[in-house]
Amino acid sequence: MMHKLGHNFHGVPGWRNWAIARFFAIGRGQAFRQPPVRLGVGVGLGLLLSLLLNLLMAHRVSAAQTVILQFRDQRLSVPYAELATFAAQKTLSEPTQAFLTAAEIEPDEMHHWLTQAIALPNLDALPERQFILLQVNKTVGDPLGSERLSDVETAFRRALRNDGMFSVLELLQQYPQSAVRLEVGRLEQAYTDVELVVNRLLPVLRTVQTLLPELVCDCAATPEATRLNVQPGDQAQMAAAGWTETAAAIAPAMHSPPIQSSFQATALTGAIASEKNRLIANTGILADTSASPKQTASAQAVPPLPDFANRRLVIALGPLRPSISIGELTTFAETGYLSPGWRSMLRIARIAPADLRQALTHKVSANATHLDQDLNSLLGEYALFKIGEVIQTPSNRANIQALRSALVLSAAGDGQFTPLELLQRYPTSQIVLNGARLIRIGQLVNRSPAAADGAIAFESWLLNLQASAAETVCDCSTIASTLLAPEVAIAPEKVAAFLPADWQPVPAHREDRDLIKVVWLAGTPYDMGYQHGTLLRDEIASIGAAPLRVARLASVGLGLGRLARNRAYPELLEECRGMADAASDIGIDMDVCMMMSYADVFQEILGYTLPRELFWEGCNQFVATDSATQDGYLYHGSSVDNDKNPVDYVIYNPVLFIRQPLDGLPHVFVTYPGVIWPNSGVNVAGISLGLDTAHAADTTELSREGRSNVQIMGQILKTATSFAEARSLMKTQPRVRGNIIMITDGKSREAGVFEFTGRHLGVRPLQDNGVLYTTNHFVLPEMFDRQPLPINLSSDRRFRRLGQLLEPDGISSRHGEIDPTVMAEILRDRTHPDTMEVSPFDLFDDDASPGGNGALRQAIFDPMRLKVWIAAGDPPVPQNPFRCFAIGQLLGFPDAAGCNAPSIP
Repeated sequence: MMHKLGHNFHGVPGWRNWAIARFFAIGRGQAFRQPPVRLGVGVGLGLLLSLLLNLLMAHRVSAAQTVILQFRDQRLSVPYAELATFAAQKTLSEPTQAFLTAAEIEPDEMHHWLTQAIALPNLDALPERQFILLQVNKTVGDPLGSERLSDVETAFRRALRNDGMFSVLELLQQYPQSAVRLEVGRLEQAYTDVELVVNRLLPVLRTVQTLLPELVCDCAATPEATRLNVQPGDQAQMAAAGWTETAAAIAPAMHSPPIQSSFQATALTGAIASEKNRLIANTGILADTSASPKQTASAQAVPPLPDFANRRLVIALGPLRPSISIGELTTFAETGYLSPGWRSMLRIARIAPADLRQALTHKVSANATHLDQDLNSLLGEYALFKIGEVIQTPSNRANIQALRSALVLSAAGDGQFTPLELLQRYPTSQIVLNGARLIRIGQLVNRSPAAADGAIAFESWLLNLQASAAETVCDCSTIASTLLAPEVAIAPEKVAAFLPADWQPVPAHREDRDLIKVVWLAGTPYDMGYQHGTLLRDEIASIGAAPLRVARLASVGLGLGRLARNRAYPELLEECRGMADAASDIGIDMDVCMMMSYADVFQEILGYTLPRELFWEGCNQFVATDSATQDGYLYHGSSVDNDKNPVDYVIYNPVLFIRQPLDGLPHVFVTYPGVIWPNSGVNVAGISLGLDTAHAADTTELSREGRSNVQIMGQILKTATSFAEARSLMKTQPRVRGNIIMITDGKSREAGVFEFTGRHLGVRPLQDNGVLYTTNHFVLPEMFDRQPLPINLSSDRRFRRLGQLLEPDGISSRHGEIDPTVMAEILRDRTHPDTMEVSPFDLFDDDASPGGNGALRQAIFDPMRLKVWIAAGDPPVPQNPFRCFAIGQLLGFPDAAGCNAPSIP
């Protein structure tokens, strides 16, 4: 994309100069040759023309001339022209260089994030564009940090008008004020946040909105039990009843004096005071003065309620916006008393007072510390943005900050809040509330799982809030089955053909082979899930509470867990139930397990906003057989990688699951604790497979009715006895997203790379020379244009390096000499394909080589002889020994061949 480095007003200064010259020419000469009256007319016309042209130019060049660089509390004013020159020539003034050095920001990184472009063809087509503007405003916006979103939107529209793309530099140039703030420490964060929201999160969440009934309905209950009371025709009925005029007539009776709440004040914790101070500093919102940060009696104390005598709630009811004092509302919630005027208003609006009390007083359980952490994430802010559609500041600005403050304060001490308390603690003197949606939320509460005290979880409350956007939801008669996928099964006699006579599964247990945990699972799906949660309980707990809370927020609060549940294979549901029964007390409940079992789909939707302990990007795979190997056998290499940073949970918790289902082929997963799908694996029929991350070009390539790719991989290992059967499953099982899966058959020495999106699939077969390799991009002509272009540089480099190592004419070819040891050497290779330089071991991710691409774990499969070698340990992971495992021996097969050596050093 070409960046606009100068103003697009090239003719205007010349016209202005002509007008000024014309004025002086008139003043110097024409005045002496013409009557005085002509002088006045000439001067007047010249001045008028000059003024108009200056105004025109001022309008057209209304853009930032000064950029205020900010890093924490340090600020530096620089001309926009310097940044434009920096974008073009990578030169900076000494003060700017010193500023970046103090901020520990590399100029090359700043240049990249300033100039990197994002496509946004139609800003108006995004219903959540305000959320995008809010995210950008954190980095580019008003010098004082206020939410002047109209200015940010103007900058967007100007930057997008020519090519439908924008960069941070263009937003700075097009900002419609003389000065603009740039938070240099947030450049990368701003770009990645906006790119994720624009290109992945919002498009998919818009699709999710079309599935609202499916996401929020429990169709095991009757439709009548779950249908809301507010029907689509109610608004029309209100209008027909002439409620506007009636309400106006009774309005004076509605403004009774505020009544002080009977709630008692207690001490305010330091943590909550900190949240309030942050809100005041960042937003300038009216702060409560009734509590002092010095009141820090106990971390368990409930913060005192503010004095809300002069605070009022404006309730949007159809075309009217009547107001009520928070005091009067509190009295109504506590006693049921409401002024006659307000009772008449509710009657006309067809709102039962009991429903309003329920909506105000239902309890929501939430931990204040966890809220403070979780609501400061991108997903958390999106949740607050959605709450802000119901509860708003009068100006509809700083809703996120105000809500976060009110929620944290409300949940402090007792770990609960009510919508009423949220209103009482809201940090503005006036609050705007969508009355109809509040009522619907109250009506939905009865359908949410509740604790013994009647409190529902915060995530369930968020889901109810989404459901309240629809006037009628949960009509289960309108919810049809979304999946028509063929059943996946294997006949018992086909399983028996690959098992010794009278073979019995090895009982469930665990053995640690150095760092690698070998875990035997057997029985029904529920049994295997329960065994998993029991045998790896400590490892699962080590993931930490925060990642699991984020997974639950997305699973329950955004409704995505139900989406996963409705598309999972039935046996996966049972396996999750077993794991949840074993490990729910450490955070793996049914919702989190479903989130993790649909992991690849949510990775596509939510990207890096999910905990990196659960998801990552990268991977390489390759196959060699026939003339490419020393012995003609097929070998399959797989590397699970991550971009930039190691993921300790994955690196230090490698697991080899020996899975022995009652109704399928015994098989192994190479993965990590807490997930019920494979990164790679092999079954007793000699089928091996592995996954490489890939993305589709846009959301039109997603299919909302599909399965999870990793779940499909599990089904292949459980049921496929040949490459043809595996290929058939890949083609017939619907899938949501794109990826790359390599599948091999050690018996027939067949292999293929399956390149696919949610709607298209192609297979790249084993080459005639006996090799096949893949990284993270599509190669097939029919799939190439269905991915983001240009190709990721790291993927391209690694692909070319594998070619150099595997192709017969490659510069570093190992063709014809490949065996397990050489497979390990290829997986360890750290050579750049262009420079031929070897990256140092202390560089985790070199973005160039198979062994230097941030490996988290590596595996080599000999699917014919049922062997697997796994490298695990401290980074660089490939430099650790590849530990050998003989699958036949692990399954207790009599006379099974063992490993020739314990490991490949």
